[in-house]
Amino acid sequence: MPVRYNHRWDKHDHIRLSARSLDRDRSLYFDMLPWTPPITNMEGVVAYYDPERIGLARKRLKGTDRKRYLRDIVDRILKGAPNDKERVARICGFVSDAIYYNPIQQPVEPKTGELIDDPAVLLELHDGRCGQGVMITLALLKAAGIECRQRDVFHHVTCEAKYGGKWRLADAFMFGAAQPEKDGEVVNVAILRRDPYFADAFPLRHFAYTPEELLSVDGYRLLGYTFGDWGSLAYYSWYMGGDEDYPPMMPIVLPPLRLRNGRVRLRWAPSAKRNGGTIAYRLRVYKDRERTLPIFSKDTRATEYEWTPPEMNRMYFVGVTATDEHVKRNRNTWYPEAGGNFVLVPEKQYGWYGVF
Repeated sequence: MPVRYNHRWDKHDHIRLSARSLDRDRSLYFDMLPWTPPITNMEGVVAYYDPERIGLARKRLKGTDRKRYLRDIVDRILKGAPNDKERVARICGFVSDAIYYNPIQQPVEPKTGELIDDPAVLLELHDGRCGQGVMITLALLKAAGIECRQRDVFHHVTCEAKYGGKWRLADAFMFGAAQPEKDGEVVNVAILRRDPYFADAFPLRHFAYTPEELLSVDGYRLLGYTFGDWGSLAYYSWYMGGDEDYPPMMPIVLPPLRLRNGRVRLRWAPSAKRNGGTIAYRLRVYKDRERTLPIFSKDTRATEYEWTPPEMNRMYFVGVTATDEHVKRNRNTWYPEAGGNFVLVPEKQYGWYGVF
């Protein structure tokens, strides 16, 4: 019986597995010479990927027709797609959902250390980096009969698909199904090189990691060659020839403090910015969990703000966004929002509900 891709695979479960797979015998520092210093005064084995997982994926795929495997995927995900733009978007969205851009472990050949370049194996492993994401994207585009090509840019590799008579960006890992558009048309590398800061307005959601993904089994942060919580990956414009600039790290929303007269002090930890620079914050309070219905907004350079909740015993959802001077290059620069929530209850009511 031919092996087919498991479309019921759950990315959230996979990330949790990856986050908690580094046991106490593994180092908390990942050394990737020659770009990072050697491990000093620390014990533990440095390992980038579990060779047993690779062996199991290859065993499962043994004898599988790779073309049929990829064709089965595109037949399913492209069903009912009205045009090539939607077909490419679906393929990019599939790749971004199917592959975890693992900042800790990259699938490599156990004996040689070379990158694994079999798209089917990578899809079974569900882990990879930009070059491997391009391998998968190109393989699926070709299986769908869409002309495509790899594009090497500064410190990054991406690809383009040709439809509507033009080459268009298909950077699945960076943008998923929503590739940067100008005047309703998806742009390409040439356009972005002429106007590199244009793409900074489009979300790079796959690089806004949560702390959970960078913890060891016993709760320590991993150091070394990891991307961290946003901020340690440059703006997309850098890959297209723009100045090297890094966004501020995501702030951490702290529990509010109870004040007099039904007021609270909303608080968050300060963000850091690689190479320094001015950081400001956009504070918003929402009445819905999806954070789409703001009831209060404030721009500030402080890390706290006193606010009066309109009602007691109601849950409010807090969003804090760290911004920087990159808005001078593109006023629509996208920044991820950190979230928190609280309920202000009468002081003598049992429980604290997120307010000290």
